[in-house]
Amino acid sequence: MVGLTAGLLVGGHKAARLLEAELEATGLSAGEAVLLSALAPGPMTMTGVMSTLHIGASTATSLVSRLEKDGHVRRSRNPADGRSLLVANTASGDALCKAAEAAFKRVDAKLAEAGRDAVRGHTALMKRLADLS
Repeated sequence: MVGLTAGLLVGGHKAARLLEAELEATGLSAGEAVLLSALAPGPMTMTGVMSTLHIGASTATSLVSRLEKDGHVRRSRNPADGRSLLVANTASGDALCKAAEAAFKRVDAKLAEAGRDAVRGHTALMKRLADLS
């Protein structure tokens, strides 16, 4: 494998597969679980979804559409700006969010077995990525 960037990309895919194994009973993908978790504090605009998850418009629309079709999120007009939409968890989305958060904790515990230095290194890399974007 070529360099740190490629390793991070592959590692992200591996982490997503670990999470999806933990989420199997929920039927959620890793991306859907992350979105439900991001919406837990309250509704956000589609632009907020894209920014928070660092994804493009078509990916955000696809994620939201799948979850909306299954009744886990709802879209509504943004009262502060009628041109935009707000996305919010429904009651079933909130319930799935709790299951997803438990799955995140189980995967986090497995990954933390790499040791405190590894976790600190990851945290430093994520901060650096945030600073670069």
